[in-house]
Amino acid sequence: MNRIKVFLHTYVCVVTGVLFATAFFITFFTPKEELDVSLLWQILFVSLLCSIGGLIYPEKSISGKKKALLVLMHYVEVNAVVLGFGIFFDWFSVEYLPHVIGMLLLINIIFLSVSLVEWKRAAKEARLMNGRLAEYQK
Repeated sequence: MNRIKVFLHTYVCVVTGVLFATAFFITFFTPKEELDVSLLWQILFVSLLCSIGGLIYPEKSISGKKKALLVLMHYVEVNAVVLGFGIFFDWFSVEYLPHVIGMLLLINIIFLSVSLVEWKRAAKEARLMNGRLAEYQK
C-alpha cells in the first residue's frame, strides 16, 4: 500500500511540475499558441510514464552507488519519455535549438524538484518510524 501512496504522491508532484513547465514554455517560446484539450491528456499520460519510472527504487535501504545508478537510470528514462513524446506530440521543434535546451532545462528543474520533495517526504517518514520504534522499545 505504501508504494501506491508514494507513486500517487510522485504523480501529483510530476503533473504539477509539468503544468508549470508547460505554462512557462508556452509563455516564452510560443505565446500566441492556441492549445487543444488533447494537451491535457498528453500531460497526464507523459507524467504517468515518468512517475512509473520511480517504481525502480526499492523500499529498503541500498548503497550509495546503487542508489546513484537508479537515479541516473530514472533520469535517463524521464528524458527519453519527455523528449520522445514531446517530439511525437509536436510539443517543440527539434530543429530549433532553444526549444531543445528549454525542454532539457525544464526536465532538470522538474526532476530535481520532485526528487527533493520525495527525499524530504521519505526522510520525514523514516524519522517518524524511528521515533515510533524507539517508543515501542521503551
